[in-house]
Amino acid sequence: MVKDIAALRKRVHAVLPSLMEKALSGYRHFATEPPPQDPKGFAAHHVACKAALAHMELLIRLARWAETEGHGDETGGEDVSKLIAEARAALVNLVDEE
Repeated sequence: MVKDIAALRKRVHAVLPSLMEKALSGYRHFATEPPPQDPKGFAAHHVACKAALAHMELLIRLARWAETEGHGDETGGEDVSKLIAEARAALVNLVDEE
């Protein structure tokens, strides 16, 4: 079981940077579009933005998990750490703008 978890951590660690970049890029694109004027459309847009932020938060948690047990020092560890820091900063900026 431990070996399987270690292998899973490595796989998650390898794919997370691209997934986080795609999620952040998609959120930026969606969030910069003006929300619909009608109340229903506005509410749906707001809910979608919140869901995208929740998705980013989950990816950040997965990144933390994948970096435990020595994975932070492996190839790409610095990239993931940098990406986590950038994602956190982007989330703070986006929340402050709302």
